[in-house]
Amino acid sequence: MDWRARLRMSGERWRFLVAGAVTTLGSYAVYLGLLAVLAPLPAYVLAYLSGIVSAYALQSRWVFGGRWTWSGLALYPLVYAVQALLSFGLFALLVHRLQLPAALAPLVVVAIALPVTYVLGKRIVYHTSRPSPGHGDARP
Repeated sequence: MDWRARLRMSGERWRFLVAGAVTTLGSYAVYLGLLAVLAPLPAYVLAYLSGIVSAYALQSRWVFGGRWTWSGLALYPLVYAVQALLSFGLFALLVHRLQLPAALAPLVVVAIALPVTYVLGKRIVYHTSRPSPGHGDARP
């Protein structure tokens, strides 16, 4: 891999981290705003869903340079499902089997799950950004 490709991948990884931080803070702001008019659980669910949409929007356009498609948006929650299953399983393994202190386990889980999330998100964006001929997938 030449230096330009390495630089592009490095920038992509940093944009991924920044997009994650922006999405997290934005979802939290939505949650706080919704708390003024909704009970905590519905507010959290709506904020979480808005986070998935904003994460996909940032990932598809800014991080990976793809385009925003309905099929990509429909598939993107799979990233969160895989991330949740992986995170819960790893946490249980680390704490209950390997006896890692509970305060440290989430840090290890994030370090392992983050690259998986990056790869899955990238695959979904790249796969859905190139619609097959005759299947012009419109932007939402």
